[in-house]
Amino acid sequence: MAIALALLSPCTAQAQSPGDSRKDQVVCNIVAHTVLGIKPPPDWRSPWQQPLRALTKASGGIVRIDAEAWRAKTKTEALDRLSQKYRAAPSLTEAIGELIDGGDTFTLSRFGGSSLSMAESVGGTARCQSFVFFDAPPAGAAHAVADPPVVQNAEPFTFCVKTTGYAGEVAGVPAFIVETDRDSTVELSFTPWRDGGWQGQCQVVIRFSDVFEMTDRFCKGVDCNAMADQALSLTKKVDQSPQAAPEDANGQDAKFRAMKKLADDSPPGTQLPTFGGQIHGLFGNYSDFAEDSVFLPIVVGGETYLGRVGHGAIGWRKVPDYLFAAYKRVGDSLEPVAGFYISKMRGKPLSAMVD
Repeated sequence: MAIALALLSPCTAQAQSPGDSRKDQVVCNIVAHTVLGIKPPPDWRSPWQQPLRALTKASGGIVRIDAEAWRAKTKTEALDRLSQKYRAAPSLTEAIGELIDGGDTFTLSRFGGSSLSMAESVGGTARCQSFVFFDAPPAGAAHAVADPPVVQNAEPFTFCVKTTGYAGEVAGVPAFIVETDRDSTVELSFTPWRDGGWQGQCQVVIRFSDVFEMTDRFCKGVDCNAMADQALSLTKKVDQSPQAAPEDANGQDAKFRAMKKLADDSPPGTQLPTFGGQIHGLFGNYSDFAEDSVFLPIVVGGETYLGRVGHGAIGWRKVPDYLFAAYKRVGDSLEPVAGFYISKMRGKPLSAMVD
């Protein structure tokens, strides 16, 4: 670790050359080792739902983000701060003014103790980020600097929903940090700032164990314990192999196929049946089945029911948590008999690979 920190020291950094790319790779090596060594506080319900924040809280200062960014209430307030505190050049003021106009909220963040800062606006239901990066030296006017390559090369909706950019530092080196949530894996990319310019990006891919917890159970006229056990088992199976569940269901008996046809012809409501109860799960307001939910048989006490499993959703947005509903056939219609809310959380990191 001492060697790694020496390589990263801003005081000893020289102009980037092909051989010096190791300096930037060290950033990710430090992060990977730190992630695997963290022991989050036991009172955190799910410390790894936001890995970067868990990392910054438990890494002893190795990894930091500006968690207390300054937020403007109005555009005038933001531009006044740029003028008075940063002595912003006219071109920077203009660029940030346009940034403010395009978003709902505006913040200013700093890259550790350096003079590098980031203006950020967030807007829309997808909470999309837009950025302007600038250098504010102690003497002289603040001026815009080029975006990191990861921002320059981003698609229009890259920094939305599950991908977030942060102003941060690793072992004292300023770095633009990007966290991308891919359910059981999270990608952290780091672009260091050194010698007045962005350096080579490196990436850490963290693979987590999956922890499933049935947080809410709603039943009507069935053995709820037995139904819940089957629902949890089937949900784990679907999570492991989403494409296999429909294929397995196609080979089931005539009773299931008849119920499946009823569901195809007249789909049951999109909401999880709760029979008047309330969901208390982590994303309890996501009580609609996502469009990619699947039907499959669930057998309890020798009786076959129609099961439905899918992620919780609100419109186009969905969460890792699952909803599971069970239906019985009553005449030519389906009647719900059970609803389960199953939280899918990240357990401890299994691996952290540097790319």
